[in-house]
Amino acid sequence: MAAVTFGTGAGLAQASEATQARTAAAAEVTMSAADARALLANPAVKAELTAKEVQSVRAVANGTATERQTRGVVGSAAKALFNLMKKHGGKLYDDAIKAAKGGWGKFRSYMDGLAWYHPVRIAWVAAGAEAQYQLYSYIRSLF
Repeated sequence: MAAVTFGTGAGLAQASEATQARTAAAAEVTMSAADARALLANPAVKAELTAKEVQSVRAVANGTATERQTRGVVGSAAKALFNLMKKHGGKLYDDAIKAAKGGWGKFRSYMDGLAWYHPVRIAWVAAGAEAQYQLYSYIRSLF
């Protein structure tokens, strides 16, 4: 009985440590200054951001952002990408949702497979990896 209890306790401890590690990693999700500059250079994405979000992205791009701004711009970028996808709607939006249901790899492949000149593809590349994954996570949460 003691061995079973010890084994269960060790498993719970490992699960707790894994949860703490994921939480810490999630708290450190930020955008680089280069990604922030690329985002600001894209008029289609910039149009989807509020004035306060543009100010935060600009602060990250300039290296003057507060910790809160640095963490928040990833979500702002993902939201802007999602809104841009909805704006282009139709087949693109439906296919992106379908790809997201297939997993991260399928979603990333779909987005990377858009024509290089498509506004959503340009925004996708400009947003950077963290915002791309946050967009995927958000779409997955919808269903």
